[in-house]
Amino acid sequence: MAETSRPSADRPVSNHSYGIPSMTELSSQAVDTRTSNRDLNHIQERLTAWLGRALGAGADPVITELRNPGKTGMSSETLLFDLEWRQDGSVRTGSYVARLPPPDDAFPIFSQYDFDRQVGVMRLVRKYSQVPVPEVLWYEPAADALGVPFFIMEMVTGEAASDNPPYVFGGWLHDARPEDQARMQEQTIAAIAGVHGIRAPAEETAFLLAPHPGATPLRRHFAGERAYYDWGRSGRHFPLVEKLFAWIEAHWPEDEGETVICWGDSRVGNMLWREFSPTAVLDWEMATLGPRELDVAWTILLHKYFQGIAALVGFPSAPMPHFMRYADVVASYERVSGQKLKNMDFYLAYGLLRMALVDIRITQRRIKFGEAQEPGDPDLYLMCRPLVEAVLAGNDPWN
Repeated sequence: MAETSRPSADRPVSNHSYGIPSMTELSSQAVDTRTSNRDLNHIQERLTAWLGRALGAGADPVITELRNPGKTGMSSETLLFDLEWRQDGSVRTGSYVARLPPPDDAFPIFSQYDFDRQVGVMRLVRKYSQVPVPEVLWYEPAADALGVPFFIMEMVTGEAASDNPPYVFGGWLHDARPEDQARMQEQTIAAIAGVHGIRAPAEETAFLLAPHPGATPLRRHFAGERAYYDWGRSGRHFPLVEKLFAWIEAHWPEDEGETVICWGDSRVGNMLWREFSPTAVLDWEMATLGPRELDVAWTILLHKYFQGIAALVGFPSAPMPHFMRYADVVASYERVSGQKLKNMDFYLAYGLLRMALVDIRITQRRIKFGEAQEPGDPDLYLMCRPLVEAVLAGNDPWN
C-alpha cells in the first residue's frame, strides 16, 4: 500500500489546545497509558496461592514470567503469565491472561468494571457462536485473593492493531496490501454479525441489559450514557456534549431496530490477528443488549475518530481512506448478516456521543498525569470535536 503523507517525526506538530501529544511523541509511542503501579511480585505470590486452591491438593502451581504486556489501552489491566502444575501424576503447562480492574490511582476511564458481565458474555458467545472468543478458565468475583475481582483466560497468539498511537499513523495494518486490509475489514464485520446472530434464551441474556431505567434496551443504554457523563464531567459542563445529547433526543428513531447481543467495543483493534485472519475477539467491557446498528456504527466511527486525530497532529490527508468506509461496511454487514440496517446516521451520532464522553475522561487523565495542559474551553477536551461540530451543523462527516 502506498504510504500516506504524514508529518516528519523530527518536526513536532501538535495541537495542545486539544490536549493531545505531538507527532514526535506519538511516533515514539511516548504516550503513557498508566494503567497500574501494582506490585507484580505481590500479585504473583497471591495468585499462586489462589491457583493452588483452585487446582486442588497436590497441584503445586508455579507461575513464571508474570508480566504486563505494556501498552494495552486504558481500561482493564492485563497480565500475562506461564503456569506449571501437577495433575494426575503428570506435569502440565500453559500460558494464560489475567484481567483485573484498574486501580483507583490509575484514573480509570469507566466508573465501574463489571466482570460478571464480561465473563458472562464471553462464555455466552463461545457457547452459541463460532466467534473466536478466548475461553475463560477461572473467575474470582471476590476481592479476597488479589484485593480486586479477576478472571483468567487462555492465552491466544496473534497481533493487535495499535491504539497508541492509532494504527492509521503507521504499522503493520497501515502498511498492509489493500487486499489484506479488505480481508481484515470483512473478517471484523463477520465477527460482529456472528455476535448479533446469537439466538440464546432470554433468561441467559437478561444480564446484558443496561442497569438503568428505560422503556427499551436502547433507552436504558442511553440513560447509562447520561449517568456516565454526570460521573465523568466532575462538575463541569461541556456545551458540545450537551448539545449532542439534545440532538440525539430530537432525532430518536421511531423504530429502534431489533435487539441483539452487542459486542459494544466492536472494532479491528480489539481483535488479535494472524495472517490477516482473526484469532481472538477481545474486550467485552461495553457489551450490552441493543440494536445491531450500535456495533456497526461504532466500527465506522472509531476509524473516523483515528483519522480525526491524525488531522489534529498534522497529517495533510486522512490516512487509510479506503478502510472501514461507511458504504462498504454497511453493504458488507447487510450481505453477511442478511439484515437491513436502519437509521445509521442516528447511530453514528449516538456512537459519537459515547466517544465524546470517553474523550472527556481521557483528557482529564492526561491533565492529571501532566501529559496535557488544561484547556480554557471545555469543548477542547474532545478530540472528536470536529465530528461533533459537523453533526450539529447538519453536515455529513461519515461519507
